[in-house]
Amino acid sequence: MRILFLAHRLPYPPNKGDKIRSFWELKAMSSRHEVDLCCFYDDKQDAAYIPEVRKFCRTCYAEPLSPIGSRIRACLALARRGVVSCAYYYSPRMANEIRGALRKRSYDLIFVFSSSMAQYAEGASVPMVADLVDVDSDKWRQYAERMHGPKSWLWAYEARQLETYEDRIAQKCAATILCTEAEAQILRSRVPGQAIYGLHNFLDMSSYCPDSVVLTPEIHALQPYIVFSGQMDYYPNVDAALHFCRDVFPLVRAQFPELKFVIAGRSPAASVRGLARDPGVRVTGAVPDMKPYIAGASAAVAPLRVARGVQNKALEAMALGVPVVSSSAVAAALPPDLAAHCVVEDDPAAMAGKIVNLLRARKPTSDGDLRAAVVAHFGTPDLHLQLENILQRSAGDKRSAGATTLADTLSLVMTGEEKRPVSSTS
Repeated sequence: MRILFLAHRLPYPPNKGDKIRSFWELKAMSSRHEVDLCCFYDDKQDAAYIPEVRKFCRTCYAEPLSPIGSRIRACLALARRGVVSCAYYYSPRMANEIRGALRKRSYDLIFVFSSSMAQYAEGASVPMVADLVDVDSDKWRQYAERMHGPKSWLWAYEARQLETYEDRIAQKCAATILCTEAEAQILRSRVPGQAIYGLHNFLDMSSYCPDSVVLTPEIHALQPYIVFSGQMDYYPNVDAALHFCRDVFPLVRAQFPELKFVIAGRSPAASVRGLARDPGVRVTGAVPDMKPYIAGASAAVAPLRVARGVQNKALEAMALGVPVVSSSAVAAALPPDLAAHCVVEDDPAAMAGKIVNLLRARKPTSDGDLRAAVVAHFGTPDLHLQLENILQRSAGDKRSAGATTLADTLSLVMTGEEKRPVSSTS
């Protein structure tokens, strides 16, 4: 098939939740189909990775996102009662590029990653599949409930506007994908009768082998420590880090005075950087590889009070055999048998007590048990088959001769072979 892939961020490097998912989807599609990619990038350093992304595309158009222009358009959308997040990611240049691609090439399918990119496919006479990842309108509603003043009003407004737009996307798309069955059920309840699927994130377990992760002298010097990982200017992560430092960690350190709390992740907000004034807290900022920081920890915490979809920080820790302590909001997004491997608690004092017991007992389960549970849901080749099936059904591909069969796709995934995109001008 010929697929036009639209993404709000360059799907590389796969070092944060949405990029991990979009890169997996791009890589999976390009192994069997011809893919043209149109995307933004909001980090100047990401421009260096465009050549790597081109390996998986027939063509790649990557446009730098203008922070000033995006903010101006977002403010105008607010004044006009539009969807702020869509306006933030609107660009006349991007619109022209996509219109040109649709004129020049006959696509079988448009694949849209995130609700903000669906605006570019409106009116196209090509079947569309949208991966919304999460029901963001529900997340913005949670934000509004936790904030006060203008911020609360703004998030509540965006939740209402985006909910209407998400429903419209689901009604117009041949298929809509969410990252969990729970997220899919939220959208199904609002838009019954539509093709809405839950499709787990794929985690390449070959990259998460505990024996292959090398701990640097810096990490050895930090031990023993608890780790919290993620994009540290993202509100749910900021809130979780502050909450844990304020309400949980002091109670744990009272029992383990030598224990440190390591907050690992790029772009830490000022409030997060301020936590490092405590000598027991280390804020790393961006790191070249998160795996050693996770693998060297005595436990990984995910105490998010606002959470949508699966938290990759929890999956990565489990894949590396590191015990996970999480809030109920994080555990609720995991399959029940995998959530059973987490220590789940919301009350700060009770969470501290469970962490103390965990540290005293070392590990509640074996590395092998944790990894097997992750593989069963997030490392299985069946996820490739599910994605391929959705694409084929949505495009209405009736070809039998030369078409990708489930057996072909499974063989491809199991052998690790990849068919690179073939240059074409047709």
